[in-house]
Amino acid sequence: MWDGILLLVIIAGFFSLGLFIKNYLPTYMNEKGKNLATKEDIGDITQKTEEVKNVFQKEFADFSTELSFKNDFYYKQYSQLYAKLYAIVAQSEYFRYFAEKYHGLNYPSDDVPFFEIHGKRTEMKADLFSSTILSQKAEEITDSVTEYNKKQICDFIIANGDIASQKLLKLAVAYRYAHRHYSGSGKNVEDEELKKAFDNEEFELIKKIVRTIIIDYNTLRKDIKLEFSTSELETGLFDDLEFKAK
Repeated sequence: MWDGILLLVIIAGFFSLGLFIKNYLPTYMNEKGKNLATKEDIGDITQKTEEVKNVFQKEFADFSTELSFKNDFYYKQYSQLYAKLYAIVAQSEYFRYFAEKYHGLNYPSDDVPFFEIHGKRTEMKADLFSSTILSQKAEEITDSVTEYNKKQICDFIIANGDIASQKLLKLAVAYRYAHRHYSGSGKNVEDEELKKAFDNEEFELIKKIVRTIIIDYNTLRKDIKLEFSTSELETGLFDDLEFKAK
C-alpha cells in the first residue's frame, strides 16, 4: 500500500513540475514580447523552476520520513505487543473449540469472552498399610499455558502502553479497576448493586478487549503486508477454521 502511495507522490510531483514549466514559460515569454529571451529572463525562469523543485523535494523528504516512522512503529506494535496478545487469545479460543468438539460444551464468545486456564497438582501422603491419608496439599501449576489470566493480559497492555492503540490502552486501564472489585477477585463488596455493576463492567470490558486485540492484530498485519483475516478484521471475532481443518 505504502509503495503505491510513494509512486503516486513521485508521479504527481514530476507532473506538477512539468505543468509549471509548460504553463509558466509561454505566459512569461508573451509578457516580455516577441523578442528572444535574454539571459536575465532565462535566469528568472530557472530560479522559479528550482524553487518549485526544492519545495517538492522537501515535501517528498518529509513524506518519506513519516512513512518510514510509521512502518517501523507498526512493526514494533505487531512484534512486541499484538502478536503475543493474539497468541493468548488463540489459546483461549482453542480451549473453546476443544470443549465443544470433545465434551459437547458450547460456550459462545458473547457469554464467555475469554477462558482462564488453571492447573493444580495435588500431593498426598498416606499410610502404606492402612491407606489412611495423612496429609494432602494442592498446588497451583504455573506454566506457559496457565501463565496468562485476564488481569495479567491487561497489565501487559498497560506496561506496553506506548505501542498499544488508544482504544486498547483505555480498555485495559478501565478493566484493571473493574477487576479489582468484581466478585471473581475475591474482594468482598457489601453493596449488592455495586457488586453487580462491577461484575457487569468486568464482563463487558474483557469482551471488548479481546475483540479489539483481534481487530488491531489483523489491521497491523494488513499494514505491514502480511497475511490477515478479513472476517476477524471486520468483526473482531476469532476465526477457528484452522482448528477445524483436516
